[in-house]
Amino acid sequence: MRLIVSDSLRGSAGGSTRLRRNASAESLALQQQARWNPMGRWRACIQPGGCIYRIYQVLTYLPVFIVIAAVSWGYYAYIVQLCFLTVDNLLQRTLYILFFHIFMLLFLFSYYQTIVTRPKKPPHQFYLDNEAEMELAACEDDDFRRRDAVLRKFITRKDLPIRTKGYDGIRYCDKCKMIKPDRAHHCSICGLCVLKFDHHCPWVNNCVNYHNYKFFLLFLGYGALFCLFVLFTDLPFFIDFWRFDFKSGMEFNKGKFQLMFLIFVSMLFAISLLCLFIYHLWLTSKNRTTVESFRAVMLETGPDRNAFNHGIRANYREVFGTNPWFWFLPVFSSEGDGSEFKTRRDAPLTYRQSTSSPGQCSYRQTDETSELSNGVHTSEYEMRHINGNAVRSLDASEMA
Repeated sequence: MRLIVSDSLRGSAGGSTRLRRNASAESLALQQQARWNPMGRWRACIQPGGCIYRIYQVLTYLPVFIVIAAVSWGYYAYIVQLCFLTVDNLLQRTLYILFFHIFMLLFLFSYYQTIVTRPKKPPHQFYLDNEAEMELAACEDDDFRRRDAVLRKFITRKDLPIRTKGYDGIRYCDKCKMIKPDRAHHCSICGLCVLKFDHHCPWVNNCVNYHNYKFFLLFLGYGALFCLFVLFTDLPFFIDFWRFDFKSGMEFNKGKFQLMFLIFVSMLFAISLLCLFIYHLWLTSKNRTTVESFRAVMLETGPDRNAFNHGIRANYREVFGTNPWFWFLPVFSSEGDGSEFKTRRDAPLTYRQSTSSPGQCSYRQTDETSELSNGVHTSEYEMRHINGNAVRSLDASEMA
């Protein structure tokens, strides 16, 4: 037994050593090609680790730097120019400073959590193993039925919780070599399949996804509240400047100009954040992502825009969790693991055998589909609707 374990460890160590050697050989080949070939030099620069790629990585944080710069300037304009140089009442000044810092810290912490919470890779069981990769590689590019049958076989063998499909068949990512979990999509910017993908936001330089969607909602909400607070506390002093200083011909100094500019900046950000916040609150109430709001989820029974809608309370609980103490704090409290979601009718899993019950639809793979070894790859599924004695057979292509 010890000999077998040592041999396996030796084999895995040898495999990792070979991988490192191959990687170093490829990088060395790129460097040698870059010396003598201008196109090779350019290709090496745009590869991960190259100079142009690093510059691009820095530039992707430019919107984040703009937000930080705007908040930094706003801090000076509000605290120094408004609170210390304009507000005379001590109690009013203290309350302004106190609530300004509370709203700002909640906004910045939520913003920080949205940025640093990077999307995690889907569970390993969704990635194809060597057997499935070899079977898939043996399929021709235009042989969609055989390709679909190979993927169905892998889903059944791994017992994957798949309830949705694509408009052209099983949702498979050629780049990641994996079956896409329900609601997951590949992000070309992040370079991986993202769980419960909503969109890639340049203002946080990150994908808004299952792991940071709650932080993103709080960032929008606290950001809008923060900007509205600045706007309505600064507005009365701006009106006084406009009514008295301009009419009396007094000089409009730089400090007053900064308070005036603070009005417009806070108004612009408040409108933008508030509109986005209301829109995403509506999406959360329907349990949809931004992608699903434009393209309905495809179930085995057809497209369903409300596939994951379980009611407003259940939908919000899925994002914010069950503990009320954590709802308004930028700490992770969402339900589930991001790879499995129940549909509103609790439909049986699309590619797994399921036990039927009254009022439900069950899908049973026919014997012909399972006969992969004999070269038969039909996509016929038998749907039994147990509601009376109605029994019918449908083809998967017709159901799509």
